[in-house]
Amino acid sequence: MNRQTKHWFDACFHSLLTSPLSHWLETLPAQLREWDSSAKHGDFDKWCRLLEKLPEISPESVDIKTSVTVNNRAVSDYQQAQIQGLLKQFMPWRKGPYSVHGVNIDTEWRSDWKWDRVLPHISDLSGRTVLDVGCGSGYHMWRMLGEGASRVIGIDPTQLFFI
Repeated sequence: MNRQTKHWFDACFHSLLTSPLSHWLETLPAQLREWDSSAKHGDFDKWCRLLEKLPEISPESVDIKTSVTVNNRAVSDYQQAQIQGLLKQFMPWRKGPYSVHGVNIDTEWRSDWKWDRVLPHISDLSGRTVLDVGCGSGYHMWRMLGEGASRVIGIDPTQLFFI
């Protein structure tokens, strides 16, 4: 497991320790070890290497309430081109759209349209823990956090959406 993935899992484990989901930690580590040793998607390591090549840029602003946008106006044209080139290697982007430091990621399915239709029909998410089954690329997870959910965990049957 690479450094970035390990960091994500460590943060997730830490947040689960004091949650009502802590019992999950009895089986999750063994399941993840099994996945890491024998069940990873063939391109997983390549995807992780691509992510590590992205420039580390602290966001100046993050909008997950009205869109999924991360921005820093100080990003240079070179950095923007670098981000765009690396993110294109993850195509096709199925669900979104996303905007990362001025790089707009258009997608095959407009998850924002679906979110706008669903939002009026769901209960208030403030302070809630949400399980997103079939989370895909995580678009709706970000939007649930934007609506005040305290924790959103996504699961998907395919590793194409893991990173």
